[in-house]
Amino acid sequence: MTERLSGEPQIVTAAHIHTMTGEPARAFAYSGERILATGELAELRESFPGARVHDFGAATVVPGFNDAHQHPTICAEQTLQVDLSPDRIRDTEQLIAALAERAAHTPKGQWVIGSGYDHYRSGGGVELTRAELDRACPEHPALVVSVTLHAGTVNTAGLRLAGLQRPEDAPPGGELGVGADGELNGVMHDQVLYDLAFPAFTKRETIVPQPEPADLQQAFCDFAMRLHAAGITSAGDALVAPKSWELLDAVERSGRLTLRVNALASYDHFDYFRALERPAPDAVTRLRLGGIKTFADGAVNGGMCLVEEPVIGATGNGIARMEPEEMNEVVRTVHDAGWRVAVHANGDRAVRYVLDAIEAAQQANPRADVRHRLEHTSVLNTEVIKRMAALGAVAVPFAEYALAHGDKLRAYYEPERRERMFAHRALLDAGVPVAGSSDYPCGPYEPLFAMRSCVARKDRTGAEFGPSQRISATEALALFTTGAAYSSAEEHTKGKLAEGQLADFVVLDADPAQVDPDELSEIPVRQTWVGGERVWAADGE
Repeated sequence: MTERLSGEPQIVTAAHIHTMTGEPARAFAYSGERILATGELAELRESFPGARVHDFGAATVVPGFNDAHQHPTICAEQTLQVDLSPDRIRDTEQLIAALAERAAHTPKGQWVIGSGYDHYRSGGGVELTRAELDRACPEHPALVVSVTLHAGTVNTAGLRLAGLQRPEDAPPGGELGVGADGELNGVMHDQVLYDLAFPAFTKRETIVPQPEPADLQQAFCDFAMRLHAAGITSAGDALVAPKSWELLDAVERSGRLTLRVNALASYDHFDYFRALERPAPDAVTRLRLGGIKTFADGAVNGGMCLVEEPVIGATGNGIARMEPEEMNEVVRTVHDAGWRVAVHANGDRAVRYVLDAIEAAQQANPRADVRHRLEHTSVLNTEVIKRMAALGAVAVPFAEYALAHGDKLRAYYEPERRERMFAHRALLDAGVPVAGSSDYPCGPYEPLFAMRSCVARKDRTGAEFGPSQRISATEALALFTTGAAYSSAEEHTKGKLAEGQLADFVVLDADPAQVDPDELSEIPVRQTWVGGERVWAADGE
């Protein structure tokens, strides 16, 4: 649903309006995509006579939610695949049945792909192997991608097509699993998975073919509506390759881009994006390039991130996607080219490597207000937090992981380290700019769910998870408004309801600052507006 209004002034009023400026307001006026003024309703009526008034009564209006790091183009593609998420798949037999059903309607020899699988919740904690996929798809190559996007399982036919026969066939930054018989068991981590099926993550030609562009464009538009239903008006697409950029560009040019997108381009394709001839974006531009994305380590959800001390039960320190020397070169290249780097760095050792590279690049070529970003920053310590603040680096930690995955993470991280995970409190207290992020599909995309996680700091069982890192509901709201806007250098036009800002806002059924922390995720979203246009409304609105 998109309600297009004229350029004549409009007025919005509600019982509660969080402007995120520190100044209260009972109403704001806007024209086109920009806010004209805030204040009392009577004052605005007088200033803008004849303006249409949208009175939301007892509701609460907040700036549009901005998820600084998720993967909307990848998620759009995954909507065309078999949904293997835990709310649909409870055990391995259900997974096999779902894949077999898709195979029955797929020509022999074509790929069958499932996504969103969580072996902890749907497989009893036991990783899926090629044996199960061979049962489901004996005549098709098949791939199941983990909810983490850092692991997957491929069947025998898929291994054959990929030319993978031995553990040594994995590229640098990737791993292939081996069974008790010494043969590949189909499990793959990081770069080997990306070379198989994720064009944004690799320079190589992937083995798994991409869907038709028209199908992907429609899937993206449909997925954007799901985000709008959660109150999201802006999103950072945290790994964009040429094909996914072409998808976003096509949707924008067709006038169907209702979601504002800050694209982080893959470093593997830096040359392509540097050569793009594109006008400098203005405030209302829906699609923009915000930086270059690369990787330092593996996933925290699964204990594969690069840490100073090994996780519980491990002998190594996790996956290093890049050695320090290469990290220095990559960051320096991006920095010297005048771009912002955004590095996936979960573990404290990985974060240290990235900060070393940022510091070296800045010393060699000082730049003002660069705002290089560290994505995820899952396991931190006091030293790296102080260095992040000193370097002006922006932290983009998982906001929802304590609630979404905390019960699983206990198997990898002891209590002392859990108090240093997703360290929103420590980061904010140190003066580090912090943005809200879901990294969807790795965790739920609903910002209100993430706010509950940050404020309550409990896992799914109700047990506390790093309670020393609790923040207030207002601070949690800031992560997904002013914090996310700062992370993409858009704080002058996004994140607040104030004069000159974009008229992006969400109508909520209750005030996040006044409900019990455990009820934040239950607040209904009533309407979502982007640039003064209503793009989504709940049934009956």
